[in-house]
Amino acid sequence: MGQDYFFTIEADYKSEIKIQKSSFIANAFPCISKKSSLDLLNTIRKKYFDARHHPYAYRIGSGYEISKFNDDGEPSGSSGKPILDAIDKYKLTNVIVVVTRYFGGVKLGVGGLKRAYFEAAESCLSQAEIIEKLITKQFVIETDYRFIGAVLNYIEKTKIQIDENSSDDKVKLIVSIRESITEKTKADLSEITNGNINFIINKN
Repeated sequence: MGQDYFFTIEADYKSEIKIQKSSFIANAFPCISKKSSLDLLNTIRKKYFDARHHPYAYRIGSGYEISKFNDDGEPSGSSGKPILDAIDKYKLTNVIVVVTRYFGGVKLGVGGLKRAYFEAAESCLSQAEIIEKLITKQFVIETDYRFIGAVLNYIEKTKIQIDENSSDDKVKLIVSIRESITEKTKADLSEITNGNINFIINKN
């Protein structure tokens, strides 16, 4: 993707549309792993236990590392992929959309199903609050007291997030830095402190 941010949804959303007497109930959830996606899918299957089909699609990872869709018994290509297309429309990740169908007695055909499943998923996502999340790395920064004013001034100007601030014989800051400016931040702070600064990736 080449950027240090991504878009996802803020909370759970649900919508329902009716097409040719069939009901399409779309549920969208934020999620952060394949396991959490499948747990949410199973929750929907239990909730709508009397429905025959629960096609779904999910995408996980800030770099779109995992994408999956499933037709869940509907004709091949008629449902899971259109749901993923709706996710793509809003450029979302860390999200799963499940569309439950209650058959109304009128067959829609593959083309009709594609349109219906896309419309159901898109309708649900269109009402969602979409949020931008930054991709950051957390560092422990250590420096001498004499440089703390200049360091804090730089951090404030560049809007770097301070997660923790402590001091002993040296000043220690735990900060979250956007990936795209990590190297520049290191170089700038090294210059400001004349090299009297340490950066350690925080693994806690």
